[in-house]
Amino acid sequence: MDFINALNNIQSVLLTNFISQPKRKQYTLKDVSTHCQVDDCWMVIRDLVYDLTEFINEHPGGYDIMLDYAGTDATMAFADKPHSKNAWWQLQKYLIGELVPEERMYNDTT
Repeated sequence: MDFINALNNIQSVLLTNFISQPKRKQYTLKDVSTHCQVDDCWMVIRDLVYDLTEFINEHPGGYDIMLDYAGTDATMAFADKPHSKNAWWQLQKYLIGELVPEERMYNDTT
């Protein structure tokens, strides 16, 4: 539980201090679910939507593990695996939007 709290704190700091997008494009989980291929891979992590298509073949654990979560909310999978601070930093360059408010589970995406 402490590990997940630490990850949540890291992401909150990143979102608050380093990402200044006043208006992100909003997507539904249904929108995200259509992007579930090696050549079209989107994921949701903590209510933010990432297009990881360019990264999927570079993932240190292999593209297979990413395909398991492509087109879904991968928050728990991402938090449960040992990802470095650098992984959180890298993730930010693939940010394309956020979930619509009624589908969000966290309060820190703004």
